[in-house]
Amino acid sequence: MRTLELEINWLFYVLALSLIWLGNALFSILDIPSSLLQIVTLTLLFFTLSLLVLSLTGKRFLHIDKAGVSYNFFGKTHYIHTEHIQAIRLRSLGIVSLPEVYLDDGRIIRFFSWKMNRDELLKAESLVG
Repeated sequence: MRTLELEINWLFYVLALSLIWLGNALFSILDIPSSLLQIVTLTLLFFTLSLLVLSLTGKRFLHIDKAGVSYNFFGKTHYIHTEHIQAIRLRSLGIVSLPEVYLDDGRIIRFFSWKMNRDELLKAESLVG
């Protein structure tokens, strides 16, 4: 069975860490209490870096194959069966593009931390289509 395994979207993590740093700098200028600022900044850093480490170690993943889409979210593996997938598309948000899975019940599941190019999109569409 052919499986498409997507790569980590490094640009997403660079932007997320840059926004955390920028937010920290901005809020420190606005005289936000330093203890609150440290708690918020450290929480966001811990969350972002934890997601990155889990992705690097293979504990977080996004796989697309003939059966559908499987992904790990907060330690639990989720499956989207092919019959529930209406389309897989790429959404461009400025300099970041991310895969989206459109479901038959109207929901859209976006995968911010995974990178997909046009060739991979065509392969994904052929696998689930």
